[in-house]
Amino acid sequence: MNKLNLILISILITTVTYAQEDNAKLANIDAPYYNINKDSLALNGFDPTEYFVNNRASQGSEKHQYKYQGIIYYFVNEKTKSLFIENPEKYIPEFGGYCAYGLGMEFGLGLNGNPPGKYPVNPETFKIIDNKLYLFYNNHVYNFLEVWEPNEMANLERANERWKAINEKN
Repeated sequence: MNKLNLILISILITTVTYAQEDNAKLANIDAPYYNINKDSLALNGFDPTEYFVNNRASQGSEKHQYKYQGIIYYFVNEKTKSLFIENPEKYIPEFGGYCAYGLGMEFGLGLNGNPPGKYPVNPETFKIIDNKLYLFYNNHVYNFLEVWEPNEMANLERANERWKAINEKN
């Protein structure tokens, strides 16, 4: 083997090792794929289509519910429910409905020093980016959407990489 091949192999091994160590430090990676409650309700009952149609978080109703892939979604009315049924993948939140910033933050910058990982959200704190729904933690003291936005592209890139790595492992 020539010297260049040895260097490339060394870099590859270092990168894979680093990625594995990085994932080992992530919080709540064994949490279920979807951020749902004990009754399999997504988004704490908020209508997933309203984020896109009216750019707002609207509480849905048990009266207008639909079960998709074992997860229950509530809707404001039959019209929004029909939109979802026609194209559910368009409306399902990214990262299983976990906090986008929680996955994308840099190590050491989390709330109380917590590492990146799967964290709960406030369904009323959201952003649509490239026609995809991202949710964020917000407890009126910490609003992670506000922390996310100044470095959005880097946060999004890290979140996508971590989400992929977490789900390849599980």
